[in-house]
Amino acid sequence: MAVRPISVILAVAVLGALATGIASSAPKPPFKVTSTLDGKTVLPHRIRWLAFPKLPLTKVQRVDFLIDGGKPRWVEQNPPYVYGEDEGGLHKGYLVTSWLTPGRHRFTVRATITGGRTSSHTVVARVLPAPEPPAGLGGTWQRTITDTSGAPVPGSKANPTETLTPAGTYTMVIDRRWIQVRFAGTFHRPQSDNTGEGWILDSDYSAGPGSLRALGPVIFDTAHDQAETGWWCFQDGPEGDYTWSTSGDTLTLKPKAGADPCGVRGFIWAGDWRRVG
Repeated sequence: MAVRPISVILAVAVLGALATGIASSAPKPPFKVTSTLDGKTVLPHRIRWLAFPKLPLTKVQRVDFLIDGGKPRWVEQNPPYVYGEDEGGLHKGYLVTSWLTPGRHRFTVRATITGGRTSSHTVVARVLPAPEPPAGLGGTWQRTITDTSGAPVPGSKANPTETLTPAGTYTMVIDRRWIQVRFAGTFHRPQSDNTGEGWILDSDYSAGPGSLRALGPVIFDTAHDQAETGWWCFQDGPEGDYTWSTSGDTLTLKPKAGADPCGVRGFIWAGDWRRVG
């Protein structure tokens, strides 16, 4: 049997190691991520925006949702990857476009997997102008609630998100973007976590002459260390139908069924509001 010179054996070993090193350092193939916005050129007022990384979910660390670049508008670390939260898949939130300026926007999902690799996918779609509220309904209103002891108990069926309702003056702003309720008091973190003072909740809605439907939240920021975030009951509602009427500077809101399915929202909304702007 022929014996190979030691120099040849060493050369083969070195070449093998180099080949292995080159193979291990070669860039890994990209992975794909898609979303429920794919194929859309015009977005409706409200749509569910989910991301779908095309690889085992155990490898996904997080999914960022971005609009026109910049910081993420929402971040999800567990499936399903839903913009606006999902309560473990039970209450999937919505992307409500009313807060965006009409025109074309870039909607990006960016998945990060174990090891730090990322993959992004962008859809460019047009957003339509949100309708203005009916004449007489829009504006800024205030209501003072001196006793909130009758509010639904935090954690109960009528108040599942444990919304706190401090006594005092509440402000309601109704415009094309949302129905915004500013809670009584001044926001201070972390004190407001225990009092509810100064919180701001933005609700999607639709309205016509004398009628109004309350929907889920309008989510535009993922930060949870500020006053303006969250929702009344769940990420997808529930919806609640109201009648509305005005007399002079007074707006009266009444649940059509006698009660709002989201009890804590009804506790604050239902009643007389005084116009202040």
